[in-house]
Amino acid sequence: KYRSNWLLSKRSNSEMSLKKNLSWDFNNPHILEFKVNQNDIDILGHVNNKVYLDWSEAVSWDHSKFLGVSHKDFQKVKSACVVVKNDIEYLGSLFLNDEVAISTWITRCDYKIKLSRLFQVVRIKDDKTVFRSRVDYVCISLENYKPKKFPDLFKKTYKVTTE
Repeated sequence: KYRSNWLLSKRSNSEMSLKKNLSWDFNNPHILEFKVNQNDIDILGHVNNKVYLDWSEAVSWDHSKFLGVSHKDFQKVKSACVVVKNDIEYLGSLFLNDEVAISTWITRCDYKIKLSRLFQVVRIKDDKTVFRSRVDYVCISLENYKPKKFPDLFKKTYKVTTE
């Protein structure tokens, strides 16, 4: 579960269209928004590195649900995609009360066993990208946790979204 004290803001359609006009790496961003709170701040006074990973996980699950794969679907097909590689760039700092938008895209998919995502965090007030992560996933069985071929649901649903 995601930390309940994050402020995930609900925006009007016009406000959300403004978020789509941020400097995203690709068109068609799938966006969630967060406001940095005290629990996100580390001893250095800025957002802790692991918080960006939590935000990435949150937008990834939300994007899968948006594309048509719910938590229940993972259980039904007894499969899920797990991280095998994460290439992270921390490009700036975030501080208390900063508002951010995070987006994800599926950047590659072999429709067999692998897919890749890009995550991008943008500080809304100045449209600055402060985090970018390229993540590779492999499909596994939820019965034995070994790699397995994509179930039909994943083949139909997980398409490259950068085009």
